[in-house]
Amino acid sequence: MLISLFVMRRISPLTSLTVLLPALMLACSMAWATESSDDLPPPKIIPRDAPLLELHQVQTQGESTLPRERKTLAQIFKAQALFQKHQGLAPKAELKFRVYARQYASDLDRADLALVGEQGRTPIALNDQHLFVADSAWRKLDQDSVVRSRLAEGRITWRPDIRSPGVPDGERRLGDLRLQCRIAFASGLARTDSSWQRFLQSVFRPGYEQCEESAWSPSNFADAPIFSVTLIDGERSMRLNHRMLHGLFDDRGQDFDWGFLLRDRMFRLPMGDKSWSDETRVVFETMDSPALMPMKELQASRHRFAETAKTWKIGETHLDEIVAALGKGRRVKFEPGHQILRYWQAAPKEKASKDTSKKDNLESSAMPSLSTLMAAKAAIGAMPSAADMSQKSEQEIRAEVEKISAALPPSVAAAASATAAAAAKAAADAPAAPERGTELVLLFNEQGLLQRLGFTERR
Repeated sequence: MLISLFVMRRISPLTSLTVLLPALMLACSMAWATESSDDLPPPKIIPRDAPLLELHQVQTQGESTLPRERKTLAQIFKAQALFQKHQGLAPKAELKFRVYARQYASDLDRADLALVGEQGRTPIALNDQHLFVADSAWRKLDQDSVVRSRLAEGRITWRPDIRSPGVPDGERRLGDLRLQCRIAFASGLARTDSSWQRFLQSVFRPGYEQCEESAWSPSNFADAPIFSVTLIDGERSMRLNHRMLHGLFDDRGQDFDWGFLLRDRMFRLPMGDKSWSDETRVVFETMDSPALMPMKELQASRHRFAETAKTWKIGETHLDEIVAALGKGRRVKFEPGHQILRYWQAAPKEKASKDTSKKDNLESSAMPSLSTLMAAKAAIGAMPSAADMSQKSEQEIRAEVEKISAALPPSVAAAASATAAAAAKAAADAPAAPERGTELVLLFNEQGLLQRLGFTERR
């Protein structure tokens, strides 16, 4: 213990408590267990051949009060105002809101959504597509009323749903999705960040809008489980890299909490890339589409992925055979037993352009002075705690942002504004280039047999 305390003196008090308290609790529990072991009955030995007990699933219902589903009536009407403001992105569309089941499809039939506020519980009626619209009569209700489900937290979610008439099944219009994203996140209906996270975002990335990123977007959900997504704008087309699907964009998608019924529908788009018009077709290839083996693309390639895949047969080649030939790849499993296997090999990078870019970055970044760094440190140190921020309203959060921003040194504020403006201009002016490399994506059924194959090669 003396050694531990000596070590603790070398780190911060908060870190010391974080490490020391669990250790003390563990030591106390071990001591208690040792002292009281004589009073406990002897352990019961279960034979190896004893039958297994099957526990029945128990489901509970109650009003969900956690942040993920706490969307207010005021946010719904804010989304409606934003829709009217930016309707030029989808001039013929109508604003609706769609409910999704995260884990169990049957949850949609018993979501039992309602507005809960001072007026009591006002039911929200869903149509057969699990959509609802904002009723004008709701303006007379308590605007702090919360949209709630009687199901346990995390069973459902809901987002704005914008669709122009005439778009075929299995497709979406990019302008609709751009407007849908802007409304969802600007109103707070799709944002699950804490007050503290929003506060830091406002201070350090003012004016940042994730729906305007040129290379990606927040998550969207298709109407059915998807295998691939292709953008088509006139004569131009691009099949999205599989990292943009199923929550795998940053290679940590499997750590996210999306239920299977959403994750297999999840996709991201280069929404901020203005080289794709609002009329761009977003075409989905679903997991239930007819079996496909793109032999034309495979025959045109001499890559080792293609050469190996040419010998495979839909409905006959097994997952184990493919793994033995190409390695384990990156695997994503879905219910009820489907899984996707992805192989990716990046194209060689051009060393000259990389060195030039590195040199340009070094020349463009100036070292701030010590006084500037100290002033910035003082401003950051004046930030309220995360616990305090969680209790503040949106107006109070904005006031804190203005206060901290004013305390930042002018040089830091100017640099942040210049960086944000340059990044926004670069995103608007330069189209996002597809990732260069070779990708092989495979879909298997619950028996592990190959069902679909996608192959893309960009040099």
